[in-house]
Amino acid sequence: MKNKSTVNLEISLVEIILSILIFAAAGVIMLNCFAIAKFTQQKSNDKTNASLIVQSSFEYMKSANSSEEMHDILQNNFLFEEIDAETNNYKYTIYYDSNFKESKKENYDFKMTINTENSNRISGQLTDIKINVERKNKYPFIKNDDGCIYSISSKKFFPMHAGGVQ
Repeated sequence: MKNKSTVNLEISLVEIILSILIFAAAGVIMLNCFAIAKFTQQKSNDKTNASLIVQSSFEYMKSANSSEEMHDILQNNFLFEEIDAETNNYKYTIYYDSNFKESKKENYDFKMTINTENSNRISGQLTDIKINVERKNKYPFIKNDDGCIYSISSKKFFPMHAGGVQ
C-alpha cells in the first residue's frame, strides 16, 4: 500500500514577486492612511483647544458694559496693536505654545487674534468682533490647510445711557 501523497507546488517566481508587490503597495497605502489619521486627530484636538480659548475670551468680552471696558479687558489680557484710530479698528493678539499655554512671540505655535471695529449708532455703539486662531506651521499630509484652526465672528451692542455712549 502506497501512502505517498504528492504535492505539486508549481508556483513560479513571477507569481511570488507579484504577490509581494501587491502586499507592499497595500502596506504603503495603509501607512499613508495611518499618518493622515494621526495628523487629522491632532488637528481635531487643536481645534477643540482653540474653541475653548476663543469661547473664554469671548465671554470676557460679553461681560463688558461698555466698549471702553471691553477694550480695557482685552488690553489687560492680550498684546495690543492699534490698527486705525480713525475707524476705531483694534487688533489684539496672544501667543500659545503647542499645549495651548501662553507663550512669547518668538517661540509660539498658535496665535489668537481678536479684531474689533466700533461703529456709533443713534442708540448706542455696535462692536464687530472677529476672533481667529491660527497655527504657525501647516499640518503634514493634510490638504487645503490654510493655517486657520478656528474662527468666530459676532457683534456686541452697547446701548446709549444718559450722558452719551458708554
